Amino acid sequence: MKSLEGIDTLLMYETGSKVDLVRYGCLRSIKVVGKQLVFKFEEKGTFLRTVVEEFAGRLGIRSSWELGTTHWAVKDGGIPKAMRAKLKPSYDVVFSFAGEDRKYVKRVAAYLRAKDVRIFYDEYEEVDLWGKDLAEHFELVYSRSGQYCVMFISKDYVNKMWIRHERRVALSRALKEQGEYILPARFDDAEVPGISPTVKYIPLAAMSPAKFGRSF
Repeated sequence: MKSLEGIDTLLMYETGSKVDLVRYGCLRSIKVVGKQLVFKFEEKGTFLRTVVEEFAGRLGIRSSWELGTTHWAVKDGGIPKAMRAKLKPSYDVVFSFAGEDRKYVKRVAAYLRAKDVRIFYDEYEEVDLWGKDLAEHFELVYSRSGQYCVMFISKDYVNKMWIRHERRVALSRALKEQGEYILPARFDDAEVPGISPTVKYIPLAAMSPAKFGRSF
């Protein structure tokens, strides 16, 4: 079991589960507890299921049985370079904010990055965003790629075109999961469509970026 730790690993659901993301990373701390085999998973990113199906042959997945049945399998080789190019990073948190509030948000991003928190902050993604269809990419980011979405709410935040797109996608995910995906942080009392005024938020007016960063 020790020899399985650290090697390229894909975790995916069976065909028909309606979960279209495949987690990519490696296994850690594999051990037997009673009759169960347990492990920790160090996630490095995700693939769309269609990408895994596209490269199934090169991954050694030779039958529909393997895609439709829960099991472990160890394959020769690794993840093809062309497949790695389609890897989507996974983030602990994704940021949604207005450009007018960038100075504050940038300092929060720098603080969290120094603490090894995985964040989606657009200035850190410029190379990856180059040439992409941003509407499509941001839909992926705000619907699938983060554990949480921090909305930095202000009067400038409410009416921006790109932000409306980000917010719509994030709210759709929150509705589906019925969990605490959206974490509001407010510069002022601007009303945001879809965000109930009863949802607990963090007020930013008198809070430094570092202090806010320590909230995570």
